[in-house]
Amino acid sequence: MNNRLRGAIAALILTVVPTANPALAEEQNPFAHKLVFENQQHPVYVAIANTAEQRELGLMFRRELGPDQGMLFVYADQRPRSMWMKNTLIALDVLFVAADARIAAVLKNLPPCRKDPCRIYDSQIPAQYMLELPAGFSDRHGIGVGQKLGLPASPTTADAD
Repeated sequence: MNNRLRGAIAALILTVVPTANPALAEEQNPFAHKLVFENQQHPVYVAIANTAEQRELGLMFRRELGPDQGMLFVYADQRPRSMWMKNTLIALDVLFVAADARIAAVLKNLPPCRKDPCRIYDSQIPAQYMLELPAGFSDRHGIGVGQKLGLPASPTTADAD
């Protein structure tokens, strides 16, 4: 085998092997989980926050979020949820999602909060998931209460709060 072919094979292996390990692939691209909305063709790629530490950090300090990216917060149970925008540098739409994957509430265009006191936003309705998306996403894609989400295959379990 010549050196050029050997080099091409090595490059291919280095490109493919890291994605064979889901944890490593997620570390390289946290927005690796595909989510779809019922009756929508437009997918969203989300990072998963399913531990208390991940949910606490959320999208804090992030300066940008792609138009088809978001963060899915996964909780161990369904109950009214609350959130704030402390240290969140970008405006967001927030969807509270019930255990049956239906959108229970939508909060649009939540502004960043860079200093205390930061407003607390409540779901008012029990939810097991919370989805943060770029501000305006809900209006641009016709997303609303009652619509169902196709949740990512994994991970969908969460540690207790």
